[in-house]
Amino acid sequence: MESNNLYHKTLKYLFLGLGIILLITSILSWFFPELFWVNGEKMEQSIVTTLVFGMIGIVCFLIFIAIKDKFMIVKLGGQNVTIKNGDNERKINWMEVESLSLIQFVYPPLYRLKVKGDNKVYWFNTENQFINAGGFTSDTSEMGDLIKKKRCPFKFIYLYN
Repeated sequence: MESNNLYHKTLKYLFLGLGIILLITSILSWFFPELFWVNGEKMEQSIVTTLVFGMIGIVCFLIFIAIKDKFMIVKLGGQNVTIKNGDNERKINWMEVESLSLIQFVYPPLYRLKVKGDNKVYWFNTENQFINAGGFTSDTSEMGDLIKKKRCPFKFIYLYN
């Protein structure tokens, strides 16, 4: 079982896309305010609007820079976990997994994986099969079921780590 590539790319580049859209909106609202309509009236040039959209766009871009290297494609097997980052592939044994936890309030389910002896944290997603109640997520995909089965014998910290 492997991470869904479409959701992997969507989650990885979401903040980059939002940042670009907001920065373009900021620039356009300053130079071409007549392109925007607010409550049925053309918008006037406003430094506040330009700064708000620009700052939110910059924050989204900074978030993208901070988290882009954490997203990986993970393939789970019987005794192995394969972590893929582009052409790089790293195979580890389940015993080398220090913690594996579900990140709540993110859809589709996103997991946090930490390997023993490695300071890096990896994020990976599963399929779009989940139950959502009040923001809390329960993964019902095959990959999620395998994670639940594997985490019990190794005493992984699953929910809130």
